Amino acid sequence: MKKILALILALSLVFALAACGGNTEDETTTAAPVETTLADETTTLADESTTLADESTTLADESTTLADESTTLADGETTTAAADMTKAEFVAFLNAETAKIAKSGSYSLKRTCEYTTPIDVGSATGILNSIISAVDSNASLDTVVGGFLGIGTTEGKLPKDKGINENYKIKATNLSEGDLGSFNAANGVYTFTLANATNPQKNNSTAFAKFTNDFITHNEVASAISGLTSAISLKESNVNYTNIKVEVKVVDGKIANVKYSYNFDAALALKAGLTINGSGAAKTTGVYSAISY
Repeated sequence: MKKILALILALSLVFALAACGGNTEDETTTAAPVETTLADETTTLADESTTLADESTTLADESTTLADESTTLADGETTTAAADMTKAEFVAFLNAETAKIAKSGSYSLKRTCEYTTPIDVGSATGILNSIISAVDSNASLDTVVGGFLGIGTTEGKLPKDKGINENYKIKATNLSEGDLGSFNAANGVYTFTLANATNPQKNNSTAFAKFTNDFITHNEVASAISGLTSAISLKESNVNYTNIKVEVKVVDGKIANVKYSYNFDAALALKAGLTINGSGAAKTTGVYSAISY
């Protein structure tokens, strides 16, 4: 009987161990899906990382695109600034716009004319000064001749200041492409030269006269002298205008300001009982600013 009981206990232990082994196997099998799940989660995280990387790449591409657009805008601005008119286009523009300004525009003027060589009539200076001072004690050869040569500074706002010499106002230009000598256009600023002119007339017969009326003619000088005194008259005159330069600034399709300059020398033959020869030279600079039309 004792042997039978021992055998039963031994078998029970065997089955118990077998049962434990079976449980271990099941637990191991059950744990595998957890590892798989973790692997799946790792894969998912990897996929998300890839997605984020792709999104980063996309953002990088968008940034590049924006950078490209910025470059395009910058290039566009440069292109716009550099899209200056040709000489032919500019001449047509200048003629059209100055006509508008001359007709109904407003602007400020500053004109300066200074002697580079004062008027010299030699020993006849005393004679002329005595004649002039008899008419006006405050006047002299320098002030009278300087007056009709335009020596001095003139400033004002047009059309408000009506006393400004008509010759100094903006003229409706009548230039052709061939009238412009050296021509340059850069970012809306146009510079050009005009041919020298000797004794120009206010009839558009020279490029200088097509641009401005800021010069004197023989008749104007003769009239100014005769208006002062009948004791002096202008017998002959010869005036050369040289180194004529013009700068025009264009903003938003309109003329914003105009600058011009020139040199001139004058030779005059005056008659005051006898013929008196005189000469002188000066430089003129004019600036039109705050132009509105």
